[in-house]
Amino acid sequence: MTARLYWVGNAAKARVMAEVLADARSAYRVFDYGAGRGGDWPEILSAHPAIDLVCYEPDPESDRDLRSRMAGTRARILSEAEFQAASIEADYIVSFSVLEHVFDKPAYMRDARRHLAPTGVFHLNYDDGHFRTSLDLDELRGWRTGLAVTAQNRLAWLWPRLNRVDRYQARVPAAEIMRLVDEAGFAIASDRYDNLGSFKSLAKTVPADQAQEFMRFWLATEDELNKRFRITAEPRMGDDVNLWREMASRTLALRHA
Repeated sequence: MTARLYWVGNAAKARVMAEVLADARSAYRVFDYGAGRGGDWPEILSAHPAIDLVCYEPDPESDRDLRSRMAGTRARILSEAEFQAASIEADYIVSFSVLEHVFDKPAYMRDARRHLAPTGVFHLNYDDGHFRTSLDLDELRGWRTGLAVTAQNRLAWLWPRLNRVDRYQARVPAAEIMRLVDEAGFAIASDRYDNLGSFKSLAKTVPADQAQEFMRFWLATEDELNKRFRITAEPRMGDDVNLWREMASRTLALRHA
């Protein structure tokens, strides 16, 4: 029987979780670093008893929602003090679309390294979708969101000075990623590009009973793009891989160097 995919509608998250859930050990620890509101974790924990899940979410509002959604599960939600304390020793760290919202990125990377077990894998995913806003003249209803996001991007430098680090978001160029990885003492085991914009939009229209089938087709398509058609091209938006033009999500699998 084919394993169920989670985080349907986001190929990057679905792929990482498929790899994590394929672990055959009887018990292993996963740390969701910047867990948001918890995504598909309640369903995953119900179906996968081997997982010891630890979550940390620094945003107070999201943290409240996370704790509410995870109530009754075996997940452990860390407070800020607990996060700053002893190492979690995670076999896997997953961090989805978090880095672009982090102001102190070196500290974020150091903390990830501290919480990763010696043989663990850190799935570092970051997204550029926030910075690719467009205004469609035929869809005026979408202007408000596009303009708001554009304004927030332009004001990114200002928020930390106003003690509103929670509002911060900024594009992360590939060169900066490489520097952060090296300085934190990580080595890149693999990296890939995901989330074709057209497929991500199409996924929202697919009926629920076809969602799994569509996700497998989506992942297989992006597999081929990464394996066969990934080339170095003229840099765009801080990345010189041609796939980045259409696939705004990059995931690096990191290990201790």
